[in-house]
Amino acid sequence: MDLPKGFTSILDVLEKRVAEKSIISVIGLVKDFRFPIATRGTDYKSTLRLYDVSVSDTNQDIEFVVFRAQKDMPAVGPGDVIVVYQARVQEYNSEYSLKTHNTTAIHVYPAAKIPNPPMPASDYVSSSNADSQRKPNPADKRYASWLYHTIDKSVVPSCDTFQIQATRSLNVKDKLCELKDAKEGTFHDIVVEVVKDPYDDGGYKVTLHVSDYTENSGFFHYTNNGQGTTRDGDPYGYTSRKISKDWAGPVGKKTLQITAYDSHASVIRQKVFKGTWVHLLNVQFKYGSNGQHLEGFLRQDNGAFANKNCVNVIDGSMVSEKILASYKNALRRKREYDGDRKSQIKDLQPARGMSKKRAAPTDEAEEKRLNSKQRRALQRAQANSKARGEEVSLETSLDVNKQVVCENQDQPTIPVSAILESVTYETTCENRPLNVQLPFTCAKYRATVRVVDFHPPNLCDFTCSRKRTEYDILSDVSSSDTETDDDRGGTLEDEFVGERIWEWRFALRLQDAIAAAHGRQAPSDDSSLWVVVDNMEAQLLTGLDPQDLRANPDVLAQLRERMFILWGELEERKTRDLLETKNKRKPKSVMRKQMLNERPPLDSSDNEAACEPQKEKVDKAATISNRPFTCCIRQYGVRVRESNEAKANAGKGRRWERMFGLFGTKVSYIQSVD
Repeated sequence: MDLPKGFTSILDVLEKRVAEKSIISVIGLVKDFRFPIATRGTDYKSTLRLYDVSVSDTNQDIEFVVFRAQKDMPAVGPGDVIVVYQARVQEYNSEYSLKTHNTTAIHVYPAAKIPNPPMPASDYVSSSNADSQRKPNPADKRYASWLYHTIDKSVVPSCDTFQIQATRSLNVKDKLCELKDAKEGTFHDIVVEVVKDPYDDGGYKVTLHVSDYTENSGFFHYTNNGQGTTRDGDPYGYTSRKISKDWAGPVGKKTLQITAYDSHASVIRQKVFKGTWVHLLNVQFKYGSNGQHLEGFLRQDNGAFANKNCVNVIDGSMVSEKILASYKNALRRKREYDGDRKSQIKDLQPARGMSKKRAAPTDEAEEKRLNSKQRRALQRAQANSKARGEEVSLETSLDVNKQVVCENQDQPTIPVSAILESVTYETTCENRPLNVQLPFTCAKYRATVRVVDFHPPNLCDFTCSRKRTEYDILSDVSSSDTETDDDRGGTLEDEFVGERIWEWRFALRLQDAIAAAHGRQAPSDDSSLWVVVDNMEAQLLTGLDPQDLRANPDVLAQLRERMFILWGELEERKTRDLLETKNKRKPKSVMRKQMLNERPPLDSSDNEAACEPQKEKVDKAATISNRPFTCCIRQYGVRVRESNEAKANAGKGRRWERMFGLFGTKVSYIQSVD
């Protein structure tokens, strides 16, 4: 018998002959049922698996997800005929399924009440108002009767089994875990990266090597020198004696070998490669044939969910929040592992230049208090009732630049010398007071300063680019945490022709304005400091988006104008000084030729030419006279390489170094109108 008009076969849906998000109607038998469970919203969620004659020979079925109030959920039994009107087609985990829509109606024909054809099935159950308002056509009833008595019902479980499986669905535990927590004899869902191309034995199974960059003592220990690795793609040595010479995955006990069978192996052959992140469901953990190392096994389910896809390639826009969180955590661990590995490799090779500093996480100590000297300084400032008035008077006398504004106006300003004071932590050891000097503290300040230097010396280099990486999905990613040209062993940036991301990256040397006002024009160690201006803070400071400044002269001109507000004629002086230094390094013959080429026209005044050298000397001796401004400065720590083990206080071969950064500061400018 043909399907009634307006209905779609389940096979057409599974083979994606209908468009995603389209509204269709289906008729099928209930094969499995999961009791309703609460969701984050007001609805409950129940899942049914249906099949019809189009898939009865292939043992396939379709998932139908019902989102409704608990009182409106359909009550079904094994083999009941379900007529679903106006369900929406969705793609989830690379498979098509059905879910309810606000116009969906569900009619349940209990198996025990369906008469033999040609008698129509007339007794149906409707659980909601939408179900009751939808009246079935006579053809729908006749087809329900024909379908029930014609289709093969051997795949329908008994009433007892059906009830046990439905009840068990209410006791589902969270099976998602990290590899470090996996134990022998357990089944888990895992989020992992494939670290080696899958090995296909040409039969019914595929071998994967995966990692989430956690360590499990039960895993095989991999090294990067070819020793200790397993047989390449053949863990038991049945087909080959070839040994991997080089292991490119994570070293140590961070990699799990998984053997996938049947349909899971087919999905892996089509969609999974080295570098693919996957969400694997119901992986069995047990010791391999050697009885020494934990391995994973992904087998076909023999129950109602025999056709469930357990291999899902992770797409950041197509996974749940929970899976996405696990994916991001694994990415962070990979990023940290890659950084450590590169440092180890550099330690074994000749130095190729100064290494990039890696920003350390500061959020764990973000709210630490100031040290004792700084607290006393603040207390003295707050105790003085005239402190705020004096600060206003000081700003007036210093002619503070009002075009530069910053946050936290209610906080007093602190001298740079106080910011640079060493940090001491007071504690006790064996009932005795002990003062420990900390390498840094996480604190924020306001200060009145002026810019006396900047780096890089060329404004065109205030932005830099990097290639787009998998870590860009992380909210804390920055150019300092990603692979740089130096990390790749000096590869030229121009060799990468893919998409690049531009970011701000420069530093300013700030001198205390009071010290400068008291005649200390030359910045000293106790009156000045370098502050890093990262990508986000530079966007706030300049009001410009990062881009290639060499390719965008208009943006470069805007940047130069806004930085002039911040540092006055500093750029002009710095450019001239660099040019003089460069010329001093040139051979005399080159200098002589350059002077001849740059000589003034014949009608130039001799007196004017004679005055030029004297003017140059005056400018060079002159002091920088840019206006001071108030800004916000934060202190934090970074991990740097340290060869002296006695000084390595941030892990093996690393030590903490104090850094300062600019934040919450903005150059106010007037947008020109053409």
